[in-house]
Amino acid sequence: MPHRAKEGELYKSIAVCDRIFHIYYGYYDERERHSKYNDPIPIYPDLKAAPQYTGEGYPFVTGMQDVCDHYEGRHAEDGCHGCIHYREGTDLIGVCRCEANKKG
Repeated sequence: MPHRAKEGELYKSIAVCDRIFHIYYGYYDERERHSKYNDPIPIYPDLKAAPQYTGEGYPFVTGMQDVCDHYEGRHAEDGCHGCIHYREGTDLIGVCRCEANKKG
C-alpha cells in the first residue's frame, strides 16, 4: 500500500546556493483541507510575501510564482522558471539573477 502523506510531514529538504529549504506537506487553501479527495501536497515557501536572499543579495524564487516587472521570457503565465533571470533551480526553487531585484 502506498504511503499517504500527512499534513506537517516533511516532504524533502532542498539545498539551493547557501540556503536549505524544508518543504512540508499541507494545503495552500483552507478549502482543500476539507475536501475528502484532497491529500496534503508539498507546500513551497511564498518567497514574494517573505523574501529571502542569497549571500550576494539575489532573491530566491519559486519557479511557479507570479513573475515580477522585470520578467523576460516567452509567456509570463509560465512563472519565474520561464524567465531568463531564473538560475540554479533545484526542485522548483531557484535564484533570480536580475540586477534590478538584487538587495542592497
